[in-house]
Amino acid sequence: MYLIFVVVVWLIYAILFLDRKKAYQAYPTVQYFIIFNLVYNFLYYNHPLWEYQGITTPILNHTFIELTFTFIILPIAILVYLQYFPKSFVHKIVYVGLWVVFFSFIEMLFFRMEMFEYSNGWSVMHSLWFNILMFSMIRLHHKKPILTIILSVPITIVLISMFPIPIGKLK
Repeated sequence: MYLIFVVVVWLIYAILFLDRKKAYQAYPTVQYFIIFNLVYNFLYYNHPLWEYQGITTPILNHTFIELTFTFIILPIAILVYLQYFPKSFVHKIVYVGLWVVFFSFIEMLFFRMEMFEYSNGWSVMHSLWFNILMFSMIRLHHKKPILTIILSVPITIVLISMFPIPIGKLK
């Protein structure tokens, strides 16, 4: 039930705050996010760093919740984030910071409600740093997609080296 509520809230948010014409300009960045998120979920399927926990019905497992976030909730969030991105340097820092705090707060709320679980060395502090990186890379991709792809490769290698996937856990 909570997932339906969250989806409805984000859909209402999209209807109220998104300029659909501008959203098309950010579509490649949404695809960038989706691809990297799915790669994480594929590589770490048997060795997750974090997982969503369904608490209201057995149908709500990590995979179903993750797909809902990947294809509905987070694309809307990314589109809103990019559409209202400020111009001045100070405002950019504050804006990214607000989104990082918001996402980290929601994650912590889910964790406290036992709807989110950390494992295999990941913690709330890793999520905080990851959110800073994620929102920075999303913005960079929107402005300079080729540079972002080039930077994403070594960043991914560093993250995998920090949180290695045991070979036996790969499919």
